Amino acid sequence: MDLFRQGTTKIITKSRVFLQKEGKVLLIIFVLGLVLRLCGLLNIKLAGDNLLHWKIAGEIVNKGMLPLLGPRASLTEDFNLGPFYYYLLAIPYWIGGGNFRMAVIFCSFLNSLSIPLLYVVAKRWFSKFQSLKISLLFACSAYFIQIQSFPWNPYVLPFFLIIALYLTVKIREGKYFYFTFLAIIFAICLQLHATAIFLLPIFAYMLPLKKIPLKHYFSGLILLLIANSPWIWVNFTTNFSQINAAELILSSGKIGQCSLTAWLSNHGNGERCFWYYRNTLFAFRFLNTSLFDSKNVLLAIASLILVSLYFIKTKLKENRYLFVWLFAPIFLYLFYSNSIYLHYFLILTPVPFFLLILFLGKVEKKGKNWTLAANCLYLLVIAINLCQYVWSLQFVRG
Repeated sequence: MDLFRQGTTKIITKSRVFLQKEGKVLLIIFVLGLVLRLCGLLNIKLAGDNLLHWKIAGEIVNKGMLPLLGPRASLTEDFNLGPFYYYLLAIPYWIGGGNFRMAVIFCSFLNSLSIPLLYVVAKRWFSKFQSLKISLLFACSAYFIQIQSFPWNPYVLPFFLIIALYLTVKIREGKYFYFTFLAIIFAICLQLHATAIFLLPIFAYMLPLKKIPLKHYFSGLILLLIANSPWIWVNFTTNFSQINAAELILSSGKIGQCSLTAWLSNHGNGERCFWYYRNTLFAFRFLNTSLFDSKNVLLAIASLILVSLYFIKTKLKENRYLFVWLFAPIFLYLFYSNSIYLHYFLILTPVPFFLLILFLGKVEKKGKNWTLAANCLYLLVIAINLCQYVWSLQFVRG
């Protein structure tokens, strides 16, 4: 009995030491991600949409003006998002007294909070060590470092997506009252970028819809409507102008005769020809950009084949949620023929990082030599991203 107690005590002690080290490692990863994002102060200027958004934030702080509509969509001047981003941007404006650099610091810190939160979420499907690797990969992703230090409404979306994923995990654990908070976060996501609407089938698949009490559905719906009430009010008072503008964006419109040769040579610039191929490849370009900071079409095709083979080989018996999260938006994008840009696929965050760690996990199971190869590949990806980010600092953003 004494030996058993001693053994149990040793296990508990070692576990506590590991958890303490785990917390320290996560803190180091968070600080690293924050510092990298703060380096965005070196190559940013106030211009374009940022200038307009900063002026509106100033009007909120200095004049007490409360806009009912938010940023305009990039495709048309008639459709606006909700005003949440303007109110959020007013916080660094007030703190910094109008100094735009405070917006960069604020966004960098806010978005860096998603690094430890992603670790907590990843533990639902991965081991602690794998979850730390996912967090480090996310912290060092050249693409995410650049966008998460750039004050723009779509670039705040991944932070709230990871919060939404955390709340979804909690709801799956039986804590159904979190559904109310999920409704609020989803309302915020809709106000940051309209593509968040494509997340509905993902949440519908991941949530235990039949188990959630009706009272939480009711309270969630009420709060969703309240959060979006400024945008809804504008629609009621302008003969549904925003909804009509959204319909024009989603309509196919007139598409001219397309040349396959010209399309291949100029692929990726938002052209409307062959949109069903274009949109699919854009999703896998997002995967490659997140992991390697590369927009190469051939690499996107290779990723498409590799990911498809994984789901076919496993017959969707494992990690089915990733299949839904990746291919549900791709399917919905098949009905969208208008111009498209890489940030439209930020709704796939954090799928790329999950997929890479899954792939490396499969490699490690082949033996010791393969484990070494997987670890070397992981470190190589980190090194590529850090080099890409350092190289990108020479270009001024604005």
